[in-house]
Amino acid sequence: MKPIVILGMHRSGTSAATRALGHLGASMGPADGLGKFWENERMRRLNERLLEAFGSGWECPPVLPEDWLSAPAVRAEVDEARRALSEFGAAPVIVWKDPRTCTTLPFWLRLFDEPPVLVIVYRHPVEVAGSLETRNQLGRAHAFAVWERFNADALVNAAGHPTAVVRYREMIEQPVSTMRALIDALARLGVALPNDPETTDMELTPGRRHHESDQVDVFDDPVATASQVELFDLLNQLEPEYESFAVPRAVPEPSPLSVEMLELAAKARLAHRDARRAEFELSRVAGSRRRLLKQFIDMTLPGRNGRPRVPMSS
Repeated sequence: MKPIVILGMHRSGTSAATRALGHLGASMGPADGLGKFWENERMRRLNERLLEAFGSGWECPPVLPEDWLSAPAVRAEVDEARRALSEFGAAPVIVWKDPRTCTTLPFWLRLFDEPPVLVIVYRHPVEVAGSLETRNQLGRAHAFAVWERFNADALVNAAGHPTAVVRYREMIEQPVSTMRALIDALARLGVALPNDPETTDMELTPGRRHHESDQVDVFDDPVATASQVELFDLLNQLEPEYESFAVPRAVPEPSPLSVEMLELAAKARLAHRDARRAEFELSRVAGSRRRLLKQFIDMTLPGRNGRPRVPMSS
């Protein structure tokens, strides 16, 4: 079973690339286990738990400690991860994506039967931010910070692995030529898919893009930090294919402001979680109180014969 792992930020075309590769012959796993964005739900939930183990989530991806793979909460997920991978059965080639895998990829690398081929899909950060603002109500600076963290993690974790790089705009505007180039690159990297992009409906159309930047190669949004602008420039310099991935220069360190923003988002996530738990406990206690009060009324109010319905002990 040869895995193709799609890496990329939310709202960046990872779903479209996964679906297209599925149409071209890669297995996406059991149909009843796919989410609405073509991700394996079981593996997505596991990725969520891995981030949550470090007090984070998709909107506040963490900086993982060096020894994070040996953490008890991470080791406890290994058997579940193996069961999830087994659901792909005997498929010769599988494809799966979850943006969280930009960060959690080292966990999965230990579990594949064969080394994966990675596909990095990236999109202009202004378009990503517009989509996240509409869909998830993330502020622009927050969206840029998440975009930066996930894309930087993807570049760092892809180092040394066979990798193809796809730009979202080209995949949507020139689907046949872009996917032909990707299929040919995958073949050279050891993954052959049976279907032809020229004769396959890959469901890649510009109409599916709802946010489009006026700029193509330039990222000069006034909210963006210098490191985010540099990261976008670095992504634009990537080659379409690597037998062993390496970035042309060091991945820029994020600004302290972006780091602080993601830390605040993580604290907000934990506070929200604690508030929901407290609300549940309050509701449960209140429900118990109502039941006890009803029992008390039933026991003390007289029945039809004028006596208490349940004899009161002395």
